[in-house]
Amino acid sequence: MTLTRIFIIHPEPEWLHQAATLLHTHSHLRVSHVMASVHECLARVSATNCDLILVSATLPDDDVRKLLKQVRQQAIPAKAPIRVIVTDVPNDPKAILSYIAAGAAGYVLAQEGVGAWVNQVEAVGSGQPLVSPAMAAAMMEHLTRLNKLATGFAPHAQRHKNLTQREHEVLLLLGEGHPNQAIAERLIIAVGTVKNHVHNVLTKLNLSNRKAAGMYLSFVR
Repeated sequence: MTLTRIFIIHPEPEWLHQAATLLHTHSHLRVSHVMASVHECLARVSATNCDLILVSATLPDDDVRKLLKQVRQQAIPAKAPIRVIVTDVPNDPKAILSYIAAGAAGYVLAQEGVGAWVNQVEAVGSGQPLVSPAMAAAMMEHLTRLNKLATGFAPHAQRHKNLTQREHEVLLLLGEGHPNQAIAERLIIAVGTVKNHVHNVLTKLNLSNRKAAGMYLSFVR
C-alpha cells in the first residue's frame, strides 16, 4: 500500500497529539509534521514531502482558505496534487460547500472527532471521500443552481465579442472585484472614463450590476 505523508494543522496541542498517535497506528500513514498555524505549514509544505494536509476549521477562516488556494496553485501536473481535508467543520451545508468549492478534498464534522479522521483520509486516498446523504443532496442543489446561472448567462456570451479592448480590460478588473478608483489607477485613466466603460460593459452584456459582471466572467472564461 502506498505511503501517505500527512501534515496536521490544529491550534490545540492535545488534538495534534491524539491525531498523530491515531494515524501512526496505520503503517501506510505517516504524520510528517504537526503544527499550529497555516503560516508554518506553507513554509514547510511541498509536493515532495506531503501528500495530504489535515487542517482545522477552528483556525481563522481566511487562513484555511489561503491554504486551500496556495495548495491548489502549487499543484504539479506530473504528480498527484496535495489533497486537503478540513476537520472540525460545523454541521452546516453552506460552510461545507464553501470549503469544497475552495478546493477541499474532504471534510470531517466537529462532532465526529479525531476517530473519523482516519476514515476520511482513507476515503480521500481512494478517490471516494465520505459525504453524508444530506450533504450529497445539498451538493446536487448547488450544482443545479450553478447550471441555471450558466444557462442564464449563455445568451450574454454572444455579446462578449462586441466589447472593445479597453472594455474587456475593465470587465476583467470588475471580475476581480476592483472599485472604479482602483481600475482607474491600474489602467492609468480617469475615474469618469472608468464609469463610462463600466456602463458600456453592462449595457452591451445586458447585465444589471457589477456583481453580475463578475459572475458572468466566471462562466465565460
